[in-house]
Amino acid sequence: MEIILQKFDYKTQLQEQRKLFIECFPENIGTPVETVGHYNWKFHTFPDSPTSYEYIAKEDNSMIGYYAAIPYSYNIFGTKSKVAMVCDVMTGFQARGKGVFTKLGVYSTEQYSKEGLAFSTGFPIRSQVIPGHLKAGWESPFTIPMYGKFLGFDSFLKTRNKQYLIPLAKIFIFFYKNLINLINTKDSNNIIVETYSSSQIQSIKGLDIFLEKWQQQNNISLVKNIQFITWRLSAPEKAYKIILLRSEENVVGYAVIREVLKENVPCVGVLDISILDAYNEYATIIFKNIDIYAQKSKAELILFMVMSHQAKKISLYKSGYIKTPYIFSFIIKIFDQKLSRTEMFDENNWNLMWIDSDDL
Repeated sequence: MEIILQKFDYKTQLQEQRKLFIECFPENIGTPVETVGHYNWKFHTFPDSPTSYEYIAKEDNSMIGYYAAIPYSYNIFGTKSKVAMVCDVMTGFQARGKGVFTKLGVYSTEQYSKEGLAFSTGFPIRSQVIPGHLKAGWESPFTIPMYGKFLGFDSFLKTRNKQYLIPLAKIFIFFYKNLINLINTKDSNNIIVETYSSSQIQSIKGLDIFLEKWQQQNNISLVKNIQFITWRLSAPEKAYKIILLRSEENVVGYAVIREVLKENVPCVGVLDISILDAYNEYATIIFKNIDIYAQKSKAELILFMVMSHQAKKISLYKSGYIKTPYIFSFIIKIFDQKLSRTEMFDENNWNLMWIDSDDL
């Protein structure tokens, strides 16, 4: 049977797409991510036009594959470019082994190129999907580690039938926490800490100026203006907290966090952390406040995706974080041939976190 590749019509095909989504990502059953409301927010409220690019594969009049992207913008050495942030790539069980993943990937990225997008990005954590992306012309120049900090081990050990280790773990956490506090004794030097909810973004004085300054200090960076941040933090049934640093009334750094459950362990996920270079030494103040929030939330683990060179810049190890075994592959497919492959493939030019993806 012939495989047909075409543009997705959400007005008539959404029910079938939602069914395919649950088939491919059953871990989302019962969560807001499986709802039509979440789909509509993600693909039809983005503050740009068009709000998304969606394509499908059909066989025997049934949807067997879906491939979507959201038009994020990046500042690339001073030039703003629209980019395809690819997400929700899926092929049904019955379609696997037929080359549908590769065919749909080639077709969809060709459409992104025709739409004038500079390149496409993706952040797969499942290694088994990488070969299919490579066959479709993607490249994977580097990986992004996931870092974590344990505040407790109760749920982690209980879910792994290691309850007998909990008393020992509590002793370890007690001494480890005090050691980290002893190391991080730097004077705040008139740094002011403020906290906001994601519904207060528009009222944060000076946030827009800070985001522009942060963008200018990075060679390649996501354009995180107020409009984008407002959209990114407005997903249905998700609540984010913003921890803000000020110096002489100016915003000099911030972190965006939220409570999340990972493998039955209550966690706090760090969606984004951005600090002006001149204030990197005060990153420990942000991390202390993330700890306080996590402890109040009874979270046992703080997690975030951050590049190794950025982790070093903000002294992540000093705040008690370690590199976990989990890594994300950064994949990219360049359409604009004026872009330098050497510059685009140099991880030191990037500052990527979960906010650059659709995750968390």
